[in-house]
Amino acid sequence: MKGHEMKNSKSFIVLLIIMTFCYLIPASGSALAAEQTAPFTINVKDAGAKGDGIANDTEAFLSALETVADKPGGGKVLVPEGTYLIDLDEPLRVESHVQVIGKGRPVLKFTRLSSSASFGYEAFWITGQHIRIDGIHIDGNHKLIRGIGVHTGSKDVTITNSSIKNITQSDDPKLPQYNALISGILIYGNTERITIQQSTITGISAIHSDPIARGILVWSEPGQPFARNVKIINNIFSYITPREDADAIYFDKTPAGTSLSDSLIQGNRIHHVAKRGIKIAAPGVTVKDNHITNSYNGDNPYRFFPVRDPIPQDMFAAISVYASHVQVTNNTIDGVGSYYSAIEADMGSLTDIAIENNKISNGANTDLTDTNGIRLGSIRNFKIANNTISNMRSGIFSPISQSQSGIISNNTISNVEYGILFLAPTMSYTESKVQVKDNKIKANQDRILSLANLD
Repeated sequence: MKGHEMKNSKSFIVLLIIMTFCYLIPASGSALAAEQTAPFTINVKDAGAKGDGIANDTEAFLSALETVADKPGGGKVLVPEGTYLIDLDEPLRVESHVQVIGKGRPVLKFTRLSSSASFGYEAFWITGQHIRIDGIHIDGNHKLIRGIGVHTGSKDVTITNSSIKNITQSDDPKLPQYNALISGILIYGNTERITIQQSTITGISAIHSDPIARGILVWSEPGQPFARNVKIINNIFSYITPREDADAIYFDKTPAGTSLSDSLIQGNRIHHVAKRGIKIAAPGVTVKDNHITNSYNGDNPYRFFPVRDPIPQDMFAAISVYASHVQVTNNTIDGVGSYYSAIEADMGSLTDIAIENNKISNGANTDLTDTNGIRLGSIRNFKIANNTISNMRSGIFSPISQSQSGIISNNTISNVEYGILFLAPTMSYTESKVQVKDNKIKANQDRILSLANLD
C-alpha cells in the first residue's frame, strides 16, 4: 500500500512539473514577443550629445536619427531637457517610422559651428511616412529660412507640442537665403495626412525687399499633386512680418482642376501677424473656431513702402478666401485695429463658399474709412449667414453681377455706416440672384444700399 502511494506521489509530482513547464512556455514566449515588438529607442545623450548650450551636438543628433532610421521598424529618438547647439551645414533628416520626442522642453539652437556655412536652410528635413516630432523647440537663431520642411511624398506626419522661432533671411546679398521665402513650416506637394497641432510659431520675419513670410505654407509644388488632409489645429501664431506679405497660414494657389484638399484649420490663436491671419487659395479647406486678433493700431508700417499700393487699415484681412469649396465658420475676429476686410472672398470666379456664425469687429478707436466686415466678389452659390458684425463702414460689401448667386441671411450688423452695401452701377440686388433676408441691421445711414438706385 505504501509503495502504491509513493508511486502515485511521484506521478503527481511529474505531472505538476509538466503542467508548470507548459504554462511557462507561452508566458516566456509572450514576454519575448513583447520585447521584440517594443520600439527601438535611443537617447541623444547616449549618442554623445551634451545639451549644455556649449558643445556641438550635431553629430550626436545625426547619428541617433540615422541609427533609428536604419532599424526595420524605426523607433524613437529621445531628447532630454537642455539646449543643444546644431550646426547650420545640413538639416536634421527624419525618415520613415522615426519619432523625435522631447522631454522637459529641450531647445535645438542652430548656429555656425564647425562648418563653413554662415546661414542655413531648415532645421528638420522630414521625408517618409509615419513620422512624429513631439515636444521639440527649434530656435532658428536668425540663421535659418525655415523651421521644418515636410518634403515631397511624405505621409502620416505629426508635429505636436513643439515650437519654432527666430526664422529670417540672411544679411549677405551673395547668399540665396538673402531674398528667400521664409516659413516656420513648409509642406511640399504629394503629401497626405499632415497634422500640426498644439504648437507655437513665432518670430518669422522677412527683412529684405519683396518680402514673403509664412507661419505655415502649404506649397503648390510644380509637377506634384497638392497636399491633402492637412490639419492645423490648436496652434499659436505670432510676430510674423512685414506688412507687405506676411500670413500665419497660407494654402498656396493651385492649378485649375486641382482636387479638393480636404484640409482643416481649427482652433488656432493668431495675433501680431502683419498682413493676414489665414489665406486660402486651394479648394476644399474648412476654417473654423479660430481666434484672430488685430494687434496693431497705427503701428504696423510698410517696411518697403511704396513697393505696393498702401492701404490705410492696420491689417489687410483676417481671413482671405481665394478658392472654391471653402467653409469659414465660428471664427472670432477682433482686436484694437482695423481690417480692410475682416473676411473676404473676392478673387476671380469662386463657387460654394460658406461664411457662417463668425464674430467680427474692428477696434473701438479706429478709423473706419473703407473697412468691411465681409467683402464678396463675383461668387456663386454662397451662403453668408448668422454672422455678428460691428464697427465697420459696411457690414457686408459686394459688387452685384448677373453671375453672382447666393443668400445673405440672419446676420446681425451694428455700428456701421451701411449694413449691406452693394456696388452695382447697372443693376440692383433685387434684380440679381442674391437673396437678402432676415438680417438684423442697426446702421448709421442705410440698412441696405445698392448704388444702382442712386441718380
